Amino acid sequence: MKKYFMSTNNRPSIDETTNLFTSESSRLQDVISHALKNSEKLSISEIIEVYYQVSNVTLLVKFLRQKFRDIENTEENETLLKKIQKIEKLIDEKFNETLHPLVISQLKKSIENSRKNLKDMKTNQGTKSKNEIDNQARVYEELRQTMSTKEFVIQYNKLLDKPIEN
Repeated sequence: MKKYFMSTNNRPSIDETTNLFTSESSRLQDVISHALKNSEKLSISEIIEVYYQVSNVTLLVKFLRQKFRDIENTEENETLLKKIQKIEKLIDEKFNETLHPLVISQLKKSIENSRKNLKDMKTNQGTKSKNEIDNQARVYEELRQTMSTKEFVIQYNKLLDKPIEN
């Protein structure tokens, strides 16, 4: 990312940052749109991609807003400011208020299901076949990944300063 973000004097130029913001915002819109269409069956990697993209664009917005304080107000800057406001609205309405709660709910359900499956597997304490052992190991790994992803999502929630109901 550094080569796209830095100008020749190792300081980000407003044009480079604006171009990066435009492309990353477009990507964010696509990622959120896809995630909303598939919200009931998002994979761990899709969840992480959405949160990464939201974080990435949010940081670019903060950077650009800080830069706006240092530059004169022009028509070009007003256009960029409108794009920033539009993407902030998208993040707030489509992600923070809609997708984010769905993801939290999906992760909680997945964790509950994995725990139930493991509990059911434990009840069958007899001799286990290699296939049963492999299946149990897979469920443990899925549970670990899901719980780790939930912690990642909770960290984002802390940035929003919203408590998560257990």
